[in-house]
Amino acid sequence: AYSATKMPAASGSKSTSNPSKTLPMIHALIISSCLIISTVNAENCSPDPLVFHPSIGLQVEYVGSIPTNATEAWSYNMNVEDNFDNALYFLDQLLGIVYSYDAGTNSVTKVFDIATNTIPDGLTLDYPTSPHAGPGQTSRVHAMTKGSSSDEVIVVFSSMTLPTEYSEAHAKLPAEGMFRGYVCPDPPQFARDLFRLGDDVSCLTSETIYNVFYKYTVAEDGLLVNPVPFFALENQMTPGHLGGAIVTLDNGNVLWGVGDCLPYGTDGRFASQLDSEHCGSILSINPDDSSHKIVAKGVRNPQQFRIINRKNFPGKDVLIFSDIGGVTAEEVNGIKVKRLLDSDHIANFGWGRSLVDGKAREGTFYVGAGVMGVLGTDPPCEGDAPIKEPGYEQPWIQFGRTATDYFYAISGFAVAYPSFDKLELIWSEFNTGLIMGTTKHFTIKSRKYNGPAKGFKIRLYDEQGNYLEHGTNDLVKEALGDEAAGYFRGDPRLFHYPDGTAGAFIERTGTFYRLTEIEAPSTIV
Repeated sequence: AYSATKMPAASGSKSTSNPSKTLPMIHALIISSCLIISTVNAENCSPDPLVFHPSIGLQVEYVGSIPTNATEAWSYNMNVEDNFDNALYFLDQLLGIVYSYDAGTNSVTKVFDIATNTIPDGLTLDYPTSPHAGPGQTSRVHAMTKGSSSDEVIVVFSSMTLPTEYSEAHAKLPAEGMFRGYVCPDPPQFARDLFRLGDDVSCLTSETIYNVFYKYTVAEDGLLVNPVPFFALENQMTPGHLGGAIVTLDNGNVLWGVGDCLPYGTDGRFASQLDSEHCGSILSINPDDSSHKIVAKGVRNPQQFRIINRKNFPGKDVLIFSDIGGVTAEEVNGIKVKRLLDSDHIANFGWGRSLVDGKAREGTFYVGAGVMGVLGTDPPCEGDAPIKEPGYEQPWIQFGRTATDYFYAISGFAVAYPSFDKLELIWSEFNTGLIMGTTKHFTIKSRKYNGPAKGFKIRLYDEQGNYLEHGTNDLVKEALGDEAAGYFRGDPRLFHYPDGTAGAFIERTGTFYRLTEIEAPSTIV
């Protein structure tokens, strides 16, 4: 739950060079990257700190809850999937349970459970909680999105094995041994394959896992039946970046945010900048013939997609997504869907080390190579990148850590116009439980872009007008009381109800709420 010889084409475009010639060069650069050490320590190398908006607040209204099986800190992994026309699903990713929400009766119903339902042939979902990543990164049921009709949904499992229908994955991890390097501090340890760490080093372990995509039929009683697989990709289960953002396009294709397939501490290495590797990319997958292509690269760990159209203009759909950062910048990005799907262009969001200039980017900053296995300081910020840097997409918003804001990562966002007056976007943060927002809408035209939108912390109030000083973490305290043992992190996930209003789902408690913009009281109660 919880970033020589013939050179490739310029960043953001497809390479036309011969792989047999470029791969040796890439391999040489990869080996040399093992020795990169940050020598720059730029002052104020971070986004501007956020302050509370002086007049905008959000009211939190309790709506309902799903059953919870684990409420101790770090013992759960939940999510909410809202990219459906008239449906909403809550996922217990750790235990492999799916609940549907009925807005008419304000009730939830269990519609799938790996403990009682028939598991698709060949999948292995009964593995123990990941010894490599813990409960928070064990997602037996990983994600969901709408299918080709109202009685079809798409479910993504994370399995240790492939379906019986497949002998290999459609999208594979980089070739074995292509990305080698040093891992862990004090002393560094050599890993033969950064994308298949296994038990090579002492500070991290991993194993290959498969994200397997299925079409399910929604029966009349709402249960999910008749699974049919259509795609599988390899990822690395480790304390790192498994992605999971998903949305269905109007043409029926599925967009999937892969994550960079690496543990924390690095800059994404070169794979996230290669047009040939799915790690660090956004894929467009055709459920009918299993074909897929990379439509964007340079993403670190996207966990939420949403397509918006602010004024419902034809051809103006925009994909909005959050990208969990390393040390420097948490982001919400946007790109026009038509441009994203342009077959002559692969959009580049900057994460990973470029083969063109040797730099890696996070938000509007350059970052160093970092040390895999170092949390909290790596990869280090090395300085500002130019605003509107040619060849790179720019973030809608970004925010970072400060001496007083103990942010861990962005946990969700909502672009919910029925709930907003002045706000255009809100987002939440795992550790602090705070909700933040901006009043500046996403700018499609690059000539109007002059940097990330100004963001603010937004004060939360309960239905009685009481100020929630610790944001959604106060809702955890209210729900669990002494059971929370004095530690109230709840991991809020923002989402959209079927009517378009904004919601907040608290992973730890299973409770969900509605959020509505209000004028912040002049006096805090």
